[in-house]
Amino acid sequence: MTYIQPLLVLFIAIAVSGLLMVQAGKGKYLAMVGVLGLVLISWPPVDWLAGSPLEARYPVRPFVAPSGLEAIVVLGSGVEPVQSERPYPLPDKDTFSRCEHAAWISKRWGPLPVLACEGRQAPTAQGMMRTLLERAGVAEKMIWVEQQSRSTHENAVYGARILRSHGVKRIALVVEGQSMPRAAACFRKEGIDVVPAPSELRTWRPLIDELLPSWRAIRRNEITLHEIAGLIWYRLRGWI
Repeated sequence: MTYIQPLLVLFIAIAVSGLLMVQAGKGKYLAMVGVLGLVLISWPPVDWLAGSPLEARYPVRPFVAPSGLEAIVVLGSGVEPVQSERPYPLPDKDTFSRCEHAAWISKRWGPLPVLACEGRQAPTAQGMMRTLLERAGVAEKMIWVEQQSRSTHENAVYGARILRSHGVKRIALVVEGQSMPRAAACFRKEGIDVVPAPSELRTWRPLIDELLPSWRAIRRNEITLHEIAGLIWYRLRGWI
């Protein structure tokens, strides 16, 4: 995390400071501000309200390929590094789910080639997305891999070069719904026609889960803040 963690520390510090001052007849409202901030960061309704504008344009339904679709592009997320007890890297949850979704689309509406924007990885982690796609049933000859990028912007720059070298102009783009607006805008900036194919969208969980603070809300709020900041920054840089 890069956005929520500082806020968590700040609100905890505010709440603790307020509580320490309560006995002296002060700090009640300071403590309330700290506690309220912690609740809002981790409360599912806030996560839903904040993230909905990013996902609202994407219907919650199985992907249906339009005519003229030529390839699938799937963006990598992260890799769990080698551990002492596990001397090999692992894909994180988002990378795994994105590759599974891309493979399903390729098999259901193809076969269609899949471009895996893996980006720069440690030598031990290179080719991980190719392996995931092959395990999910995509033929080796149908997989292209981009391994130069360090950001979503570079995913699009280097990925578009590979697509153009294969004569591809229209793609299905696979990434989570929250991240789709920025990622799709980057590829469109490179002249690629993008059909969004979100691998995950916000759905309602049991009522108790939607009312109580949770780590899921914290994680989604982190992603939302990241994407909003990214959209602003990319717009300023002229990347979207």
